[in-house]
Amino acid sequence: MVTPSAGRPTQPTHQGPLRVVVAGVPRSYQQPQEDGRWLTPEHIATLQAVSPLVELFHTTRAELTRGEAPPPADVLLLEASGAEPYRDEIPAEGVAALVTPRLRWVQSCSSGIGHILALNILGPDVLLTNAAGVHADALAESVMAGILLHAKRLPERLALQRQRDWRELHCSELCDKTVLVVGTGHIGQAVARLAAAFRMHVIGVRRSDAATPFVAEQLAPGQLKAGLARADYIVIACPLTPETIGLLGPAEFAATKRGAYLLNVSRGRVVQEAALLRALHDGTLSGAYLDAHIQEPLPPEHPLWTIENAVVIPHDSHSSPYIGDNIVALFADNLRRFIAGKPLRNLVDRNRGY
Repeated sequence: MVTPSAGRPTQPTHQGPLRVVVAGVPRSYQQPQEDGRWLTPEHIATLQAVSPLVELFHTTRAELTRGEAPPPADVLLLEASGAEPYRDEIPAEGVAALVTPRLRWVQSCSSGIGHILALNILGPDVLLTNAAGVHADALAESVMAGILLHAKRLPERLALQRQRDWRELHCSELCDKTVLVVGTGHIGQAVARLAAAFRMHVIGVRRSDAATPFVAEQLAPGQLKAGLARADYIVIACPLTPETIGLLGPAEFAATKRGAYLLNVSRGRVVQEAALLRALHDGTLSGAYLDAHIQEPLPPEHPLWTIENAVVIPHDSHSSPYIGDNIVALFADNLRRFIAGKPLRNLVDRNRGY
């Protein structure tokens, strides 16, 4: 294991009872319980079967708001909110109540953990893991749906249908189109796999020079503009870090192939909003599929609601009936690793932010 100075604390073997607290409902979870809990009996059985050491507690946002905190946890399975909770995520003050000197590891239910790091309340020896990969397949399917929505002009088809207008449209094929995937982690790789199945030419942008499956060409971040100049479709799938905030701005859109289509399934702050709006208005972009926004929920007065070539998604492109099962499977595997003192999956490097 790397040292704490590299952004990741070390992981010793665990001994004695392991107090596990589950807090918050995963974003877009489809079967939440009325009391704000989400683990099913099957989920509970899966986690308890990991080891007789596991002592499982389940708390809610409402309980924490009332000051009814659970016993101090060794391990926390957490869905924390950003500035404003959507439903039953745990807000900052609730997270603060759960972080005690006993805490040794936090498993996030989300891939992005910037909102947790921003709280700056985890000690340097507390492990932090994210849910990278849990939502990858669902997000990749949504990306391809957005690409097909554009290529086959489905919004116009539906508008013509409502008007009873029997009109032919000139559509496009995906074969031989170029898709630029910015960030080829779990989500980007899943997008690349599906895009390659449509015989699209996949260009990836990533920090590492390691080969990526289904990516025909790989560019370094400094070559982003060169990729934008060639791309018919641009998929933003990178994590939000200090390096990626505002990654796409006026200079990048100026370099973009005219008529390209943008799909953002990362975070809103990766794209500079004013530059995005200009690109949608002036034809630089033929449209955009936007699952991530700087302000969420998007205010009713926001101009994106009325831009015809923008598809506004409420940050739920990862929606799937399997979200809970996938999170529990990852967490159970990591629990086994934690107890055995083995490296955890998806261990976050706090210096990098992912």
